[in-house]
Amino acid sequence: MPYPQIVEYHEAVQHPSQAFIDPELKQGAVAENNLGLPLVMSGGFALTYAVTTPRRKCAVRCFHREIPAIQQKYDAISKKLRSLTNGCFVYFDFQQSGINVRQQTFPIVRMDWVEGDTLGIWLDKHFDDPRALEKARTDFAAIARFLELKGIAHGDIQNGNVMVANGDIKLIDYDGMFVPGMRPGNGSETGHKHFQHPDRRVSDFGPKMDRFSFIALDLSLKAVIEDKSLYAKFREGGETVVFKANDFADPANSDIFRRLLAIPKLKEQARRFAAICEAPLSAVPTLDEYLTGHNIPPAKTQIKTQPSPAARLSAASYISAYPVVDALNFSAAMARVGDRVELIGRIVEVTPGSRKVGRGPPQNYVFINFGSSRGNIVKISIWSDGLAKLKEQPSEAWIGRWVGVTGLMDVPYENKRYGHKHLSITVQEDGQIQQLNETEAGLRLASISTASPPRNRAVMQGAASGTPAATTPAAAAAKLKSKPKPKSVRSRGSSRARSHKPAGQPTPAPAATTAQQASQSRGLLAWILRWMS
Repeated sequence: MPYPQIVEYHEAVQHPSQAFIDPELKQGAVAENNLGLPLVMSGGFALTYAVTTPRRKCAVRCFHREIPAIQQKYDAISKKLRSLTNGCFVYFDFQQSGINVRQQTFPIVRMDWVEGDTLGIWLDKHFDDPRALEKARTDFAAIARFLELKGIAHGDIQNGNVMVANGDIKLIDYDGMFVPGMRPGNGSETGHKHFQHPDRRVSDFGPKMDRFSFIALDLSLKAVIEDKSLYAKFREGGETVVFKANDFADPANSDIFRRLLAIPKLKEQARRFAAICEAPLSAVPTLDEYLTGHNIPPAKTQIKTQPSPAARLSAASYISAYPVVDALNFSAAMARVGDRVELIGRIVEVTPGSRKVGRGPPQNYVFINFGSSRGNIVKISIWSDGLAKLKEQPSEAWIGRWVGVTGLMDVPYENKRYGHKHLSITVQEDGQIQQLNETEAGLRLASISTASPPRNRAVMQGAASGTPAATTPAAAAAKLKSKPKPKSVRSRGSSRARSHKPAGQPTPAPAATTAQQASQSRGLLAWILRWMS
């Protein structure tokens, strides 16, 4: 039985009394954006909604991909975590029949809401505070020792799954967790690539899964303590601290490894970590062993502190944490609705606007378009809360820039009057948009040819034909509840389904048509491939 997709969950959770089986959740209210549609956060296997009940605020995770034997896994995890005294975990309740969608019931996880920042956002605020960073190092080390002692592994230690609440570290998202009693090797995910050993596979599911991640975190935090400028340079839009998957796969040609080896206080630990990256996953030591220099595998290559002449990279050289999507490939973007992706494109329009929300003052927003707004396009949406966090405000000076942005591919808005659809990713934090040079943009786009195909074939085929089938997000979005919207509203947030052109605001002439930009993109990609050959 296929799991529901994002628009189907959106339709359901807007009516909590009908959607949820749990008596408490039935009385809850789902957090909404300014358009009156549900706010959603995306995980690997689930969509997370904020639900406020008369008793408390909860995070409700609704699964859009199947996890084999999910009930048995969560039963085992729940039983084990209840027996622990460590406060790094959050209370949760797995409900096998938790939500009604399509006249069928599907599982959910109800978790206590953690008031705090994800590790990535916390680092943005504290990267220049050595004492706070050192405390985080100490706390992570204590958690690593505790999990090792208990034979537990979270499975996906990364910025988005670590919350910092009043200075304390909490781990969330337990979909890939291993606890004693589970069968090793029976995994369902491989974790965030910027925190995992390059050899990590689902068959590596077991109690040692977190060792590499804790080592990477420890050295990353220590690096930022020694040189805070490293964080701004290597944070990759908040998706990591200083290391990326490419650094793990090829330490000898890694800029960050060269920099760390040139810092006397970090030289030995960087050398050890490089050796761990090149060794088999089974050879990864515990964090304590790494810190004391025990059980470190022998180094395979010598890393020089000065870069050698750039080696010509293959098209598969760029390793993204999420699927890479060409901003000009509308059908590919449609196939990724509801997924977290890395969108690469060249800006051709920057369109500001404002709208009133209730009785408050007008709120500003900006749309950053990769094609003409009068056609089927993918764009970036930045609303007032996101604009307030940006150090550089979007302007016409951005036109012509190549950028990458990571986020949830929103439900499309379809304007039947003008016959076009808009897809968007919403920017909510500073640094989420990364400016790229042409060569780097081309290498990231070239990696698409080696990636796995989208999971939602029906969506892709409907988008490619220009007439979405009934199962596509655009068609399903039409079922969402209708609320009167000001004419100044345009598509917004983490899965917005409706949009209107701001009243009285002319559409600026595009810097280039979609066809012209597509030609430029293909020309760039051809140049990159010739350069690599």
